[in-house]
Amino acid sequence: MAPVSKKKSPAAPAPKKPRLSQAEATVRMLNATIQLLLTSSPAEVTVVRICEKAGVHTDYVVRYFGSREELLSQAVEAAFLGYFVKTENDASTRLNLVLESDDDAMRLAKARMQTITYLLGCGVSPERFRTNQKLVLESLFSQSSNPDVGERATKNLVLIGTLIVQAMNVLDEVNDISELQKKDILSYLGYMSRSGMAVQTALGWDKPAPKKKAKK
Repeated sequence: MAPVSKKKSPAAPAPKKPRLSQAEATVRMLNATIQLLLTSSPAEVTVVRICEKAGVHTDYVVRYFGSREELLSQAVEAAFLGYFVKTENDASTRLNLVLESDDDAMRLAKARMQTITYLLGCGVSPERFRTNQKLVLESLFSQSSNPDVGERATKNLVLIGTLIVQAMNVLDEVNDISELQKKDILSYLGYMSRSGMAVQTALGWDKPAPKKKAKK
């Protein structure tokens, strides 16, 4: 007699992803996205990778954020501002965290700027990030306390320092900037506020900004 073949047992169905509320799914996706952005380039942070890490269906991205680009935008904004809200106090301001080269703050700053640069290249409007960037600049301005430097000079120095940090976060690898050079640059930014009086006098920043002429 021919041997009776044993019936193969059916493969176990893949476990279904749990049904989540919109709030819980949103938080999961935001957290998963920023974790991926801290270790990968923005182009590598795909919808599939985000949803696998968050444990949600891929259609949740469009359902709750409208697009992958909007999810990336909200993730870096929430992480960056949330970190500073959590840590900001008399001993540890946003400005100090940057100047002291705090690892977590610098990693978030780098992820934020690389993601914004990537999204601008994808065609996202600069308007999308202006409100968030304004909050960053206003916070840094409020923490600049050199009484010998006027408002105009302080705003200019904060803007220059911010642009330097942002450029460094986007292009440090392209320019092959060493860790020592990064620390030197941050030391220079700390020196800018102390040398601000000489700068504002030399450049005329101690004078009020010229008023715009009324149109005839």
